Amino acid sequence: MEKRSIDKVAIVTGAGQGLGQAIALRLASEGADIVVAEYNPDNAAQTAEKVRALGRRALAYQIDLSRVDQIPGLVSSAVSEFGHIDILINNAGRMQNQIMLDLTPQDWDRIMDTNQRGLFFCLQAVAKQMIAQIPEEIRNADRAPHSFGKIVSMSSAAGRGGRSYATHYAASKAAVISITRSAALALAKYNINVNAIAPGVVPTPMWAQNDIERGQLFGAKPGETLSNFIETIPLKRASSSEDVAAAIAFLCSPDADYITGQTLNVDGGLEMD
Repeated sequence: MEKRSIDKVAIVTGAGQGLGQAIALRLASEGADIVVAEYNPDNAAQTAEKVRALGRRALAYQIDLSRVDQIPGLVSSAVSEFGHIDILINNAGRMQNQIMLDLTPQDWDRIMDTNQRGLFFCLQAVAKQMIAQIPEEIRNADRAPHSFGKIVSMSSAAGRGGRSYATHYAASKAAVISITRSAALALAKYNINVNAIAPGVVPTPMWAQNDIERGQLFGAKPGETLSNFIETIPLKRASSSEDVAAAIAFLCSPDADYITGQTLNVDGGLEMD
């Protein structure tokens, strides 16, 4: 495999398990050093060890992204450890199933604080660092000659359409698409590429939580929600974490230098807009 991200430094939020861990390992396998930004310190340490086993450097950093005051420390620690930041994967997120009429302000804020607010301020902080890394003569010019950073944020198929049982989650993921477009416009003069991924059904610990909550709300049997969703997917299978990680690796590579402001569906055809 060609190491397309060699000697790059990537921050991957929520990289302690599941999809985030798969993304971290894929980028490491392509030559990137990884900052594992994760709420659970034990999970962060485990992912960091797996990155090191691939021959790359890793920093396990505990952070709660709903606490935006913790984000500057993440950025400064990454720079102190590795000297620069080239890639940000905004993967950390929360999910909750709740009938719309039963949603509380606390439910809403819990999802938005991480999925929307934390994601944006992490993007903002890393973008400032990426800009600071650009040579001054280029930074002050009207247009940078090549890509000076890659930012990929995690949306969802839920962000493409409504979800009566997860209105707040769907709204947070729709916001990711809008933030991606705005950030791509704001950072275009620095040639920093900003894109998003919208996965569909990915069996991860978050999906296991989804299965439990849907069972509690609607009486679904274990695994029934997953099988019902798969029936609606044209390719008739769930995504693997590696499917999503491969798409992110592409968006972080030089092959995607002319792609910005886009949200790529990785969902087997579940959504086609």
